[in-house]
Amino acid sequence: MTIHPIIEKLEQAPERLQAHWCLPQEEARFLYLLACIGSCRRLLEVGTSIGYSTLHLAQAASVTNGQVTTIDASAERQAEALGNLKAAQLDGRVTLIQGDALTTLSTLFAQGQRFDLMFIDARKSQYVAYLEWAEKLLEPGGILLADNTRSHRHSMLDFIDRIHQSAHWIVSDLETPSGLILAQKRH
Repeated sequence: MTIHPIIEKLEQAPERLQAHWCLPQEEARFLYLLACIGSCRRLLEVGTSIGYSTLHLAQAASVTNGQVTTIDASAERQAEALGNLKAAQLDGRVTLIQGDALTTLSTLFAQGQRFDLMFIDARKSQYVAYLEWAEKLLEPGGILLADNTRSHRHSMLDFIDRIHQSAHWIVSDLETPSGLILAQKRH
């Protein structure tokens, strides 16, 4: 992966990335690789923030000829994300939706949209609900990646237990600094 100059610029201010709850650098690279290796063309992100992980997904989408849909409740953060995507000339690969994630996921499902990869990095208290939507929105064999399963474990135990006990998923806990759950939807 050639690191995009806009990604490099964002990484030069790690305190800003941390202040906006962005993925650690290695986890963002992992997200990019996962999308590329899985040849994912329809990517869904719940939790845009300022677009750091979105840039990685969009860069992967440029490799796979894909499209990213990203959701965030904050218009201010999405505006900054759009600015970063435009600066990187990746905005054509991304549809930004500002609004409540659960309402938006319901709308995407009603529209018949389906995805190959879903990345969750949003309200920890809603991860179980996001998981329920992932079961509906991901294609069989689709990839789910959920962030903060170590750093926010205490507030995510219901999600962690549910995904591990579900017959719908093949699951692996990744011991990254913030913790990631990687899961594949069973066929």
